[in-house]
Amino acid sequence: MNWAPPVVATELRKILAYRSDFWVNFVGQILVQLLVARALWGAVFAARGVDSLQGLDLPTLTLYHLLAPMVMKCLFGENIGFLSTDIYQGGLNRYIVWPMPALGYKFVTYMTYAAFYALQTGLLYWVGRLILKETTPELAELLRLFVGLAYLLLAAALCFCFMALCEMASFWADNTWSLGVMLRFIVTFLGGGSLPLAFFPEAAQTVLGLLPFAAMVSVPVNFVLGRGSLTELLQGLAVLAIWSIPLALTVGYVWRRGNLRYTGVGM
Repeated sequence: MNWAPPVVATELRKILAYRSDFWVNFVGQILVQLLVARALWGAVFAARGVDSLQGLDLPTLTLYHLLAPMVMKCLFGENIGFLSTDIYQGGLNRYIVWPMPALGYKFVTYMTYAAFYALQTGLLYWVGRLILKETTPELAELLRLFVGLAYLLLAAALCFCFMALCEMASFWADNTWSLGVMLRFIVTFLGGGSLPLAFFPEAAQTVLGLLPFAAMVSVPVNFVLGRGSLTELLQGLAVLAIWSIPLALTVGYVWRRGNLRYTGVGM
């Protein structure tokens, strides 16, 4: 893995190549998400005439909708097509002469994007906490944030397995873009990316607790916001581990089978 650090450095240079565009998008995203979430839930609270919903007050719900989209960015790292494009266009050829495995290279680049977005998530939480609650996070909150972001990287590794399976369908199918879109929708809806799972029926929450999606989105967000305990975080970690092992084995098997079907230009 001595090739991994140069790959990470190269990917970071790509991300930061257009600094002004990066900061405009990041700041604009914060403002838009903050205004929309505040206006939406402010209207709901005003219409219901209450101070909290399912134990969530207005600042906490707003922070939730600030963090959830960034968590989704961390999970999905690169855009759809990070692997299928190389399969379709014969780009896998170059890995034959590179001193690195193709799938390992894709995993490292994927996790580089995930780590970068995790740092953005931490900054976004700090800014949102300062604006909404008018106080800076205390040391205990910062520790929760650090642990939550580290957990989020493990969730991103599991998400890579899901995305890789969708992308590797390109070995057999002509178009796999819809699979990636469907996966994003499933993770967003069932994981709590669009609405906190506290608003779901209790029976649904029980079922979702057995699936990996809530452990990927809802668990780290709630933990950072102080609504989840360390026990719940460890339970989410156990769910991630249970799902990761068979998925990783499946990814390896599908990759080997797919390589038998792969044909590239000049081969």
